[in-house]
Amino acid sequence: MWQELIDNIKELLQIYNKLFKLNERKRQAITAIDMLVLDGLVDKERELSDSIMRIEQKRQAILKKMAAGNAAINESSSFKNLLVFCPDNYKKEFVSDNEALSAVVQKTIVISENNRLLMQGALTAVNMNINSLSGVKAAPGYEKNGEQNFSANKRKLDFEV
Repeated sequence: MWQELIDNIKELLQIYNKLFKLNERKRQAITAIDMLVLDGLVDKERELSDSIMRIEQKRQAILKKMAAGNAAINESSSFKNLLVFCPDNYKKEFVSDNEALSAVVQKTIVISENNRLLMQGALTAVNMNINSLSGVKAAPGYEKNGEQNFSANKRKLDFEV
């Protein structure tokens, strides 16, 4: 079962590496404002996220099987908890794969957050351009009903229209 768990971690590692590379391409699409490419990347990102969920469910099933033979292991056991029970012949591979997974997950989180900030900046720039064209000033926030805040100039524009 330990080899099955290690294989599962390797599978997660591959998916997160793909997700990281996809996020690098996503950053390029955001900076180039290539909405067609960005749309395709978002679809691929959704597929990879679904794969992660599927593999994670598989990992939990493996841990559930392992828990049947060891009461200290459960579906949400951490790496450190599992390491205590890991047989010596699997320990080196288990540790290295977990460390690699942790590193790539952290890198993916960072680049994903950076992409989110880039998108937010791009949307703000688009908002400003639309505002300058229409003569309406939109605040960067939204009201309780989900509509964007506009300045008093909106009423004037509505009246003129």
